[in-house]
Amino acid sequence: MHSMKFDHQAHELIPAEFRMISGCHSEETSADVSNVNSVSQLPNPAGRAGGACTSALLDILYGNSQDHRQKLTFQNVLLQLRDNLESNGFEQVPQLTSSRPLEVENTPFHLVGGNGARRALLVGINYRGQNGELSGCHNDVFNMKTYLMNVHGFPESDITVLVDDTSHAYPTKRKIIASLESLVSRSVSGDSAYFHYSGHGGLLDPKSNFFKLNNSEHDETIYPLDHQRAGQIRDFSLFNRFVRPMAAGVTATCVIDCCHSGSVLDLPYSFRPTPGGMIERSQNFNTLSNLAFLYILAGGVLPTGFGDVSDHLGSVIGGNVDDYRGTGVESEMQEYLEDDDQQISEFNDYAQESDMSDNGSDMNRDPNVVIGVPVEGEDGSCPIVVNGLLVGETGNDFVDNNSDEPLLVHGIPMEQQEGQDLDAEDFGVSEYDNTDYEEPQFEDNNVNEYDNDYFG
Repeated sequence: MHSMKFDHQAHELIPAEFRMISGCHSEETSADVSNVNSVSQLPNPAGRAGGACTSALLDILYGNSQDHRQKLTFQNVLLQLRDNLESNGFEQVPQLTSSRPLEVENTPFHLVGGNGARRALLVGINYRGQNGELSGCHNDVFNMKTYLMNVHGFPESDITVLVDDTSHAYPTKRKIIASLESLVSRSVSGDSAYFHYSGHGGLLDPKSNFFKLNNSEHDETIYPLDHQRAGQIRDFSLFNRFVRPMAAGVTATCVIDCCHSGSVLDLPYSFRPTPGGMIERSQNFNTLSNLAFLYILAGGVLPTGFGDVSDHLGSVIGGNVDDYRGTGVESEMQEYLEDDDQQISEFNDYAQESDMSDNGSDMNRDPNVVIGVPVEGEDGSCPIVVNGLLVGETGNDFVDNNSDEPLLVHGIPMEQQEGQDLDAEDFGVSEYDNTDYEEPQFEDNNVNEYDNDYFG
């Protein structure tokens, strides 16, 4: 394919300039480190633990900010990042993907572009009390926040932080997606947007992406805090809610520090450092075709000049591509409806078990209530205190598998009960008051930090 045609098609599908640094390839896993000082020399790190990729990247960027004689290019960053990880015993290979072609040898590395506003969304999830608990994702977020503010002048008021601690909004599925949509809606040409995710990542069989399904490929995912109930966030949702609608002229930089993260944004150009100090480039027609199919699943009509892509899609999926227009959105909405039904069911089940009064005054009456994993509200607000059933360690049954009785959880939030809209004030707490939230305690949680039978 002629490069100019490929470039034009990529620009039509993604108006904004996106760049993503991932901690590893899609088939690889990414690691936490117990002591960030072993891979970096960060100024006043938030804690000892951290993601290997995030810690090494910040070490490189801080070093460059202090040595103005060195002009750091994208190639420098990738090669130094690989060398740092390899020298510290990590097998993961970082990768850069983008929505535009890049001359990585000569293009200065930059997180911002233009003279407009600078905004960021930082998500870090340790999954405390869940299988596959991590320890460094909060620190990644706080360390990156400090860097963005001190080096690049991001205003703290324009940095949204979602972490599963007792002081911030929880990184539930709806909250993450709503925050991405907010970042999109506020960004205009000349602005810079930054998205950071540290947590678990995974691979799933495609749900509505028949192009990937027929090519024996997987959907890449990230794990929200409430993934056991609400499900994982697939690459289609990231494309539909974040990548596709971002305005032209916006510079969007993403760092995704999780397993299987290489192509979670489905960007058409990739750059991968090799052991010999070179950069392996790719602008794969199959990748562009998948991007075009995501565009169709999101309800888009391919512009003029996509005849070759449309023909390729038809040959792979075995039919008229127009038949699939908008089906990804329909599938996504079905997941939300099922999630709503499950939340209401959980609330009503608990009400029957506890003989709860209409005004909710007996919510904490049961002496066996424990503090547990948040349940996301319809509008994404966190936390509004309600009660539900806790996910068992072995699956999605919302019961304690070692007991005949339901294990109750004092969680967050639920907006609807029998058609009634409930606000935080209805339960005597402010919208982000986490002072009564405690971490879940499990008597038998013998799960290793890197248990990949459950997580990536």
